[in-house]
Amino acid sequence: MGRRSNEIRDDVVLAGRLLVHALEEVRRRGWLPWIPVAAAVVAGLLLRKRPVEEVANRAGRTAERALRVAGALAAIERFRQVMGRRRAA
Repeated sequence: MGRRSNEIRDDVVLAGRLLVHALEEVRRRGWLPWIPVAAAVVAGLLLRKRPVEEVANRAGRTAERALRVAGALAAIERFRQVMGRRRAA
């Protein structure tokens, strides 16, 4: 069962709105400057003594998983908007 391009576009818009909302919340709490530091520390720990191919494969799998989760969140949000329910917190 395929999805129409309008549904996909709406999912992308909703996922973008959720991401912007999350980043605004992080900025409001004062955590935004720490995100690059935490990302660098995590990347350093993950990349230490690992073959480049393994790191690239894992990054690809992680990106695919993140896209699936973002799509699922956007679909849930769209369903809630259609049904007239409150937005997820």
